[in-house]
Amino acid sequence: MPDHAIRFDHVAITVRDMERSVRFYRDLLGFGVLGQLLLSEDTHKIVYLRSGGACIELLEFRDNDAQTPVGVRDTVGGFKHVALQTDDVDGVAARLKAAGIVVTVEPTDAVGGVRLAFFRDPDGNALELVSGVTNVTPYEPCWP
Repeated sequence: MPDHAIRFDHVAITVRDMERSVRFYRDLLGFGVLGQLLLSEDTHKIVYLRSGGACIELLEFRDNDAQTPVGVRDTVGGFKHVALQTDDVDGVAARLKAAGIVVTVEPTDAVGGVRLAFFRDPDGNALELVSGVTNVTPYEPCWP
């Protein structure tokens, strides 16, 4: 692979209450807080968190009532969810439920040989817990 290959860096998520979201991602999910930036004369704040090799960038806008497109059908283009790898989908889902988080898809064995569950962050963004590596077939550029 060439040195200039593109690599995944982060997912950016707009939130309504930064402190609530930092507590959720840091305290409940175990992300480490890397730091923050204040931009455009303090009109919005960015907080970076890391788990493993991936980062999440949380953005809060001081004067903008951000709207999260919760409930958009999967057939509509755009962001669907962020997947979080774990060795214990059932255990993490149980811990989330004990903390009052609604698990929207209970732990289940899924197509591709993985175990998964879904839940939402405090702003309604879809998050997936997944264990295992998805078994896939080679890509073909058209539908069968």
